[in-house]
Amino acid sequence: MKNLLKNSKAYYENNDYYEIFSAAEDGENKVTNYLKEFAVNKIILDAGCGTGKFLSSLELLSNKYVGIDLSGDQLKKAKGKSKKANSVFIKSDLSNIPIESNSVDLIISAWVLGTIIDIDERNKCLNELKRILKPGGQILLVENDEGSEFEEIRNRNNDNRTRDYNNWILSNNFIINKKFNTYFLFNSIQEAKRSFEVIYGKTIANKIKVKSIQHNIVIYSYQK
Repeated sequence: MKNLLKNSKAYYENNDYYEIFSAAEDGENKVTNYLKEFAVNKIILDAGCGTGKFLSSLELLSNKYVGIDLSGDQLKKAKGKSKKANSVFIKSDLSNIPIESNSVDLIISAWVLGTIIDIDERNKCLNELKRILKPGGQILLVENDEGSEFEEIRNRNNDNRTRDYNNWILSNNFIINKKFNTYFLFNSIQEAKRSFEVIYGKTIANKIKVKSIQHNIVIYSYQK
């Protein structure tokens, strides 16, 4: 399995629950508000934009918003939220991005590269992001940090998967830009359990006892 999203029913057939999950993540909108600081008057690529979690905040501040995603259904939902005529939505993976080199000011990618298990494919995707970035441009990766309730529920506190992935990011000339202690906030316990079941399976979903789940987030930055 090279790419978890390419093989995920939650990302295609059950993408309504994926959108619920995405909307619940970072219940205080700390990440969204932080990313807005970087978006003003920029040409932005939202790499793995999904249904447009950050679209409404970033699009209006930017000179141009480009969303790219594997799922046509996800992109359709994102496009339906768009308010600017010059925004562009592209169905593609990140290993061969149909965008000119040195053409984007800011790339934001949230919880995407870590779904690519094959390290050669992941490196290829990261190199593509770097290729299309303008000199002086910036990549911001929004990722899971260690030690949270969310990591415990996913059985990630018992192994090094998150640590190994985050170390891979740092090995590619990124630095830690910001850390947030935040939480998922679902409308109900039932909604939380169903969202986790669709994405992670029943065993993990059965661990959900509350509608608010503590979550640590780290943002990594790369400057070209």
